[in-house]
Amino acid sequence: MEPVVYAQRPSTAVFVARALCARSTWARRRKFPDLRLIWRRYVVQAHDVDKLLMLAGVADRQASAPVLLLAPHVTGFPLLTAMLTHPSWPIPIWRALQVRNRLSQHGPVRLGETFDLVAEVSGWRILEKGIEVDVQSRLQSGDDTRWESAVTFYYKGTHAPGENHGQALGAPPVPPKIDDEAQPLARWRVDPIGKWAFASLTGDYNPIHQWNWYARRLGFRVASAHSQRIAAKCLSHLPVSNGGVRQLDLWIKGPVYFGGEVVQRQAQNERRRRARFRRLDDRRRSPRAGRQVDDETAGTHLGEIDPRAHRIDVTSRCRQSRHADSLSSIFPHGMSGAASLCRS
Repeated sequence: MEPVVYAQRPSTAVFVARALCARSTWARRRKFPDLRLIWRRYVVQAHDVDKLLMLAGVADRQASAPVLLLAPHVTGFPLLTAMLTHPSWPIPIWRALQVRNRLSQHGPVRLGETFDLVAEVSGWRILEKGIEVDVQSRLQSGDDTRWESAVTFYYKGTHAPGENHGQALGAPPVPPKIDDEAQPLARWRVDPIGKWAFASLTGDYNPIHQWNWYARRLGFRVASAHSQRIAAKCLSHLPVSNGGVRQLDLWIKGPVYFGGEVVQRQAQNERRRRARFRRLDDRRRSPRAGRQVDDETAGTHLGEIDPRAHRIDVTSRCRQSRHADSLSSIFPHGMSGAASLCRS
């Protein structure tokens, strides 16, 4: 199949039209397409980075290294949406749950520099209670890959398990565990201000992130934040060392509601530091969601690999509604899913 090439940011209007018209063809095709999408002349814009840092609460770009690893993922997300709404994609986007991310830094990504952002399916698996597919994205300058991601999407359903195709390049299915008694590193309330601004970065205007009345119709208490926005806030509290952020493993296990409280915890041992953050609610405890980070340091660009880097593992918990709890019980390997239609 010839690659699909975009000369500019893929259109949100086209996503919406395709999503509304999508029909499941999995039973007939039983495979994901050999699809390759290329966004030519993709640029990490300074104004987009400033907006991301503002929403993460970072005032000084010099101290922004951990957050900046997210920038290509957040601003390049329209390319993933274009893939999940492509006419050859066998399952509608509104059935997709984004459950895991692995973001890796291989070299400097300077603001204003021009790249090709390339996305393609790296592997997929039929599980007992659903299907997982990994979409790999690469930020390329010629033959040089500066940054890459592996985003795992999950589609609920009953299938005959056992098929395994391609490579599983994403984060491992099970997140690390961290002591609940660790001293809190940070505590904050999830502010609904800026939700439209974050949607403008990702191109994901799913109303479950915007309107309480819509979220309640789907069984949730209120609207919930984009998962990468919560990850950005947590990353902003991590210490800055002497290099750049190298790797982030992110497990998305449930909604973090606007107005809810998040507590970030960090523990460390001789070779590894770990952090946990969770949303507190007096009425119910919740399943976990985790984030794992390989932290180095930063400058005004995304950073470079430093072999002396230490590792920080971050996990989270948040209360879920009845609907989300019912979803969590069907996910394999102890996973549960973010509560949104287009799942981000």
